[in-house]
Amino acid sequence: MNASSIQLVSPRGTPRGRRGVLAALLLAALILPLFAASTEPASASPAAGPNQVKNGSFENDSDGDGIPNNWVGNFNLTPADKRVCNQSKAGNCSFKMVGDGSSKILSQELAVSGLDGDQFDFSAWVRGKDVIYGAGSARGYVLFNHVGGGNNETFFGISSQTFPWAFYKLVAVQATADYYSITVFLQYSTDSGKLWVDKVKLVAVP
Repeated sequence: MNASSIQLVSPRGTPRGRRGVLAALLLAALILPLFAASTEPASASPAAGPNQVKNGSFENDSDGDGIPNNWVGNFNLTPADKRVCNQSKAGNCSFKMVGDGSSKILSQELAVSGLDGDQFDFSAWVRGKDVIYGAGSARGYVLFNHVGGGNNETFFGISSQTFPWAFYKLVAVQATADYYSITVFLQYSTDSGKLWVDKVKLVAVP
């Protein structure tokens, strides 16, 4: 559509003259930006930032202790809870957690600071076998550590029973205060079963 294709006419079908042409040009000027905006390609959107999680696919364990580089094993992890390289969604390895009725946590504190209102997408791939919760649960968390104390957290819950690799994602998780770091962690508190986790990602929302 262009300005020359728009022409206002009188009831008798004749142009209204100079005033009609000016009105037509004004109408075209209003229509064209709206049309252009509606056809803007998706590629014009800002690109997502880099993954803030280090060794998110658990490929590296330089000391061979079963806890992948950059990660910390907290609370009740046993030798059975470890990096394994016989199951994975991407690459060669994943982290396996085995349910025994205790609460187990694998975490990573990220040297990422920012402001109240910052947003991130958090995701992971998870596979389960014979997962039975009982009074427990399986979750992935994002925790913003606030400047001056306190924190806010958000989590996704993970399915029970047996299931193939599934994608879990939290969209636009938001800090509720200025923060000095972010902690991501996986909690497995079940009576039985096994869970494998791979491709853990935390990406800033543009």
